[in-house]
Amino acid sequence: MFGYQIPRDYEEAMELDRKNGNTKWKEAIDLELKQIDDYQTFRDVGKAELNTKGQITNAPEGYKKIRVHLVFAVKHDGRHKARLVADGHLTRNTTEGAYSGVVSLRSLRIVMFLSELNALKLWGADIGNAYLEAFTEEKIFIVAGPEFGNRKGHILIISKALYGLRTSGARWHDKLFDVMRDMGFSPSKNDPDIWMRPSKDSEVYEYIAVYVDDLAIVAQDPAEICQILRDKFKLKLKGDGPLEYH
Repeated sequence: MFGYQIPRDYEEAMELDRKNGNTKWKEAIDLELKQIDDYQTFRDVGKAELNTKGQITNAPEGYKKIRVHLVFAVKHDGRHKARLVADGHLTRNTTEGAYSGVVSLRSLRIVMFLSELNALKLWGADIGNAYLEAFTEEKIFIVAGPEFGNRKGHILIISKALYGLRTSGARWHDKLFDVMRDMGFSPSKNDPDIWMRPSKDSEVYEYIAVYVDDLAIVAQDPAEICQILRDKFKLKLKGDGPLEYH
């Protein structure tokens, strides 16, 4: 990828750092785990105790053990990235909807047309680490590997909707639903991933189109909406501002 060798796991990432004489992959992993901890994704319940058969004797009652792994990539500008992903295939199948909202291209085009028609501003925004804003309802834990440093071997209960879990998309959708409702938006009957509300002067409608964690905001004052998302709901927005290409 862009002339870089991409590691398949933590051990290979450390080996590549030694081979290349730098710590780029280690820094990427540390940054990812710091962000994971900032969201209080895990609850540490202590070191795992094993019997002679290698079975965990102090596993949390009612919880299922799964694994996590790191996915690595290099951006076009050479930045090394790591993402901690749960092995969600190890959890039970769900009968509920498991996906985040994805606005249709047709609906997005209509919203962009309405921004021009009603002289509204068109902004975009990306919600950073969106899934980790939501709590998971799955009862699962991991035993931390070497990438977790001094927590290696500890039982970590997963509290947040970690990437890779079957229901993380749905949990983020539920979280965003509550945020939109609190701001006075209602989902469109034709496309539930278009949110709408009357403007302050009640002359037109304002809209937010949702594509998982990306927002297209059509409003009289989209900057105010972004500020509310930051200040009231503590969402970490990235790249918010006028859309450059549409």
